[in-house]
Amino acid sequence: MIKELVLKINDQEIIPPGGVPNPSNVGLNQILPVFFGILFLVAVLLTLGYLIWGAIDFITSEGDKEKKKNAKNKIIYAIIGLTIVFMSFFFIRTFGFILGGNIF
Repeated sequence: MIKELVLKINDQEIIPPGGVPNPSNVGLNQILPVFFGILFLVAVLLTLGYLIWGAIDFITSEGDKEKKKNAKNKIIYAIIGLTIVFMSFFFIRTFGFILGGNIF
C-alpha cells in the first residue's frame, strides 16, 4: 500500500503545503469537528425548514381554528428544536474547552 504520494518534476521532489491531510495520520481530533459541524448545520436547516413550514401553514389556514392550532404548534416545536440545537452547540463547545480540545 502506498504510504506517501510524491510528486517529482525534473527529478525534483515537490513538497505539499502544510495542513494538507495525510490519511495515515488523521485522528479523532480532526474528524469530530467536521462531524459536529455538519450535524449542527443539518439540524439548523431542518428546524428552520420546519419553522417556515409552520409559518406557511399559519398564513394559509384561512381562519380555520384547527389548521391555525396545528400551524402554531409547528412553530412552537421548531423554536424549541432550534433552542435545543443551539444549547447542544454551546454544551459541546464548553465540554471541549474543559477537556482542552477543539471540537468545533
